[in-house]
Amino acid sequence: MPKEWRAVGAEPALGPEVVDRVLERLALHERPSLDLGGLNQIYAAFCSNIPFDNVQKRIWFAGPQTTPLPGGEPTEFFNNFLRHGTGGTCWPLNGAMYALAHALGFRARRIVGSVIVEGYPRGANHGSVLVDLDGISYVVDAWMASFKVLSLVPGRPASTGDGIHDIRAVPIEGGFEIISYPGFDRDHPLPFRPEPEYDPVDHMFFLARADRTRTVGFFNDVLFISRHFPDSILTIGRKTKFKVATDGNLTRTEPTEAERKKSLIEEFGLSEEIVDAIPPNIAGANAPPGI
Repeated sequence: MPKEWRAVGAEPALGPEVVDRVLERLALHERPSLDLGGLNQIYAAFCSNIPFDNVQKRIWFAGPQTTPLPGGEPTEFFNNFLRHGTGGTCWPLNGAMYALAHALGFRARRIVGSVIVEGYPRGANHGSVLVDLDGISYVVDAWMASFKVLSLVPGRPASTGDGIHDIRAVPIEGGFEIISYPGFDRDHPLPFRPEPEYDPVDHMFFLARADRTRTVGFFNDVLFISRHFPDSILTIGRKTKFKVATDGNLTRTEPTEAERKKSLIEEFGLSEEIVDAIPPNIAGANAPPGI
């Protein structure tokens, strides 16, 4: 069981009006029940509608950078989503996932660990979310976007099933390694290792780690956006478009600028206004391996 996870810093709260508007946008006409079925319902709706992307962040980097990084405050995050269809990278995305689950009455907590990826510093580099139900912790990570929550029972392997969105938990010394695959590479997994010393953390910790990505990160210089649908995964990285089909087959295309803009609006759900504001990619800049 986790240590006491009472907040130690100021905790933002989502107002009822924001929660209602978000649920409506997610096509949830009733608040989910506070059980495993309800948790899977809100998680699946979040996964299929809110992308993992750096759109707001790219726009911020192209500006004066006099404000905090965008999306760290959950109300701001959801207002951006409601207006423009944008999501965020792991810190704002899972900060919003936590805030929504908490506002709905789930016993959620933020955790931090390391995604093991070539070229990226390890140690508290990824923020995630767990929800406790009936003494079991469930992974509710919007970056992994598995549609089904993953149970974590000490010493017991687990999986969300078979399919393109599925993730699994492998017991290791001191906890778990959680295995997922990105939408642009189905051959090389991205293991995530929760770090017990960061279970739980508060809102201010998430903000501080997000701020660190100003100088360390894959998502500062080139466009990256990925959206999970029930039957596919779409990703645009730099100028390449990736699609994972239901059977797991991965295809790559090089859309024109006009085709990319159309896809961002019609398939990824971004507003035309925000797409027009995305700055050009920086040539030779850092990006995830394979993009």
